[in-house]
Amino acid sequence: MALQKEIWIDSIQEVLYRNSAFIQKGTNHSEFVSNKTVHLPQAGALGAITKDRSSFPATIAQRTDSELTYNLSSFDVAPIHITDVEELQTSYNKRVSVLNSHTGALSERIGDELAYLWGATGSDAIFRTSGSASSDALAPSATGTRFAITKDDVRKMAKKLDKDNAPMNGRFLVLPTDMYYQLFADSTLVSRDYMERASQESGVLTQLYGFNIMARPVVNVYDDSALPVKKAVGAAGAATDHLGALAFQMDYVSFAQGDIKVFADENKPEYYGSIFSAMVMMGGSILRTDQKGVAALVQTEA
Repeated sequence: MALQKEIWIDSIQEVLYRNSAFIQKGTNHSEFVSNKTVHLPQAGALGAITKDRSSFPATIAQRTDSELTYNLSSFDVAPIHITDVEELQTSYNKRVSVLNSHTGALSERIGDELAYLWGATGSDAIFRTSGSASSDALAPSATGTRFAITKDDVRKMAKKLDKDNAPMNGRFLVLPTDMYYQLFADSTLVSRDYMERASQESGVLTQLYGFNIMARPVVNVYDDSALPVKKAVGAAGAATDHLGALAFQMDYVSFAQGDIKVFADENKPEYYGSIFSAMVMMGGSILRTDQKGVAALVQTEA
């Protein structure tokens, strides 16, 4: 019998992480990342406008401003121990692989958290899918069928942002991947009447009703309440969960993110190797308490 030989390939198939490019489309407050809380002034109502005033003196009013605040949180990856024996025995660079995985995992989690923080709430900002029944697009733990997304659902969100007086430029719609392909199964959407050229380098796949459309495997998950409630990242899944899409104009959402900091404690004698970990500070918010400039599209159970 021939001698059985072992071989290590000099590269490793890395873990793949969800795209979080949509984060950079919001208002960047990262200069404030060293602080625990970001305070955002909210302008109060102006005085009434009078045409052809005939009575004097005019009544003097004051503008009462308020504020919106959001806190920053720290996210860290559990330390990884790499022994010197491992580094000697493997031909690929395990240290680089571990650090890349730390960075990828933190970036993915930040994207998940920002999608949740930017997810619209309230009856005026949440829309429901209205297409035909389909089981192709379901939240991770969901079962059954949901009504599919249609271009008319997207139109309703665009109309909402129009009525909010949100600028036409800088509008984004982030769709769960399954809902994206469900929407563009509509053959009319591949015509020039609906689609425009978009730069995939910036993460934008196409455009529809003024929205720059982006996609990631999961955006938000909502529960089955009459007025759907978005579920926090890591919350237990349910068979009745619904996928949710995120629509916003860039001036109405914000994020604050620090650099991903890597910690290394090398050549630890008691570990016969080195210890690596990483962390990042991050926060974000919808910038208006009245939910202007944002919308959510949530699946409807069929």
